[in-house]
Amino acid sequence: MIEKKDVNLTEDLGEATTKLEIFAKKVLDKMIEENIYPIPYYYSIYFFNMLEDEDIEFKKSVMEIIELESSNELEDDLKFEQQLKKSFKYSKQIVKDTATIYKLSSLLKEKNDFLLKEIDNVATPQVFKTILLNTRKHIEVINKKISQTLKEIKDIYAQNISTLKEIEKESIFDSLYGIYNKKYFMVELEKEIKQIKTLKHISSILVLKVKDDILKKLNTEKTKIIVNRMIAKILLKTSRRTDIVAHLGDGKFGMLLKHTDRIGAIKTSERLSDMISNSTMFIEGEELEIKIVIAIIELTINSGDKVEILNCVYDKLKEVEEENGLYKVCEGD
Repeated sequence: MIEKKDVNLTEDLGEATTKLEIFAKKVLDKMIEENIYPIPYYYSIYFFNMLEDEDIEFKKSVMEIIELESSNELEDDLKFEQQLKKSFKYSKQIVKDTATIYKLSSLLKEKNDFLLKEIDNVATPQVFKTILLNTRKHIEVINKKISQTLKEIKDIYAQNISTLKEIEKESIFDSLYGIYNKKYFMVELEKEIKQIKTLKHISSILVLKVKDDILKKLNTEKTKIIVNRMIAKILLKTSRRTDIVAHLGDGKFGMLLKHTDRIGAIKTSERLSDMISNSTMFIEGEELEIKIVIAIIELTINSGDKVEILNCVYDKLKEVEEENGLYKVCEGD
């Protein structure tokens, strides 16, 4: 294991005041004492093992806090898998029914060929009429089966489209920009609001978009997508593992900066602006400097619900655009 040092790794963490903070330091001290790497994987193991030795009330309160971090991801994955299997089942049935139609069409051709051969051997009109009537009955049976199969394909296709729409609705990923979508962002925002009210920490949100005067120079939707993809890549590159980066729609991008106050969010905004403006693009042979506008809001225990928060940020985004600035902070309660 690691070599033990004569340094107390917890001495600069400040004075532990709550029971949870005292316990957290005790876990870290135990790991250092036993020469265990103080990384999240091992810390988690020691944390839960040592938690078993604590009193019931403390364990209960800690687990309640941990549950705030947890989500029903397994349940969502199961639902998603079930929908995919249902769609696959429908697709298989469509292929099967298409094969049935092909077989029935081949049978019709055989009946037609048979009729043509029999005509050459017809001796009287009555015999010819009998052959036609028999062939007609066979064709009617085949046509009925084809109609039934086509109706089944139509119904299954409609069910498959409905299932695929459900899958799309449950998706948390924006495939166009390679980041999370608004649905996932709002879920994570709601979770963070609950955590803040319980744990009393501060987080921030910033929303950004390309300035309108720059967008006017982008003549096609394809060009706008290229620019926004560049921005999405920069957001991902500069974000921390705990940050949530998402496309909120209409070319607006959101970042949920956990455990970050407005000062930290402003610094992040300035850094993003510099990186994006330095990423010069050539549009139709013309060099174009990309400029963005940003709105920021600090999340505290007094913040409103997720809709109020996002509406406030959107309003500030309009204001900073009108004032030709870089960013504007939405004042919380």
